[in-house]
Amino acid sequence: MTDEKAPTQNKSPKSKMNKQWILIGLTALGLIALLLGRDVLEEMQQADSVRIPPLPCDLHTGACIASRGNQQLQLRITPGPLESLKPLEVEVRLQHLDARQVMFDLQGVEMYMGLNQIHLVQDEERPDIWRGNTELAVCTTGEMTWRASVYVDTPDNLYSTTFDFDAR
Repeated sequence: MTDEKAPTQNKSPKSKMNKQWILIGLTALGLIALLLGRDVLEEMQQADSVRIPPLPCDLHTGACIASRGNQQLQLRITPGPLESLKPLEVEVRLQHLDARQVMFDLQGVEMYMGLNQIHLVQDEERPDIWRGNTELAVCTTGEMTWRASVYVDTPDNLYSTTFDFDAR
């Protein structure tokens, strides 16, 4: 049996301090990339689509409309008032938009709340109506602003619009 001691690692305080600063710097860069990446992704989605401008409205009390020429998109989310963790039915009605598919996306405006995207299902009897179900995630800050985006994929273009609303 030998009486050898394992070598001890002798790290200087300066070396530990440098590693801490590197870790803090990498964490900060990661957070910045996450925040900017989300905005860049949203801009790319908007840039690749034809925007249908929304009219002023209140999703808590009824449908909201976006209109461009003779093309119209109507979004209704029920039941109102819109609240966190309450099952919500989403309905999109289209005029002069021959949709192959319609996607609904909910995002927190001030705070990232995770992915909340659903592909809406076309009504068999009314092909201009698309429906789906979702819910708002809980926000620990109380009331927050949400952005409801609708993407309509047609044979010719991808159309999009957004509606902002506040909810608890």
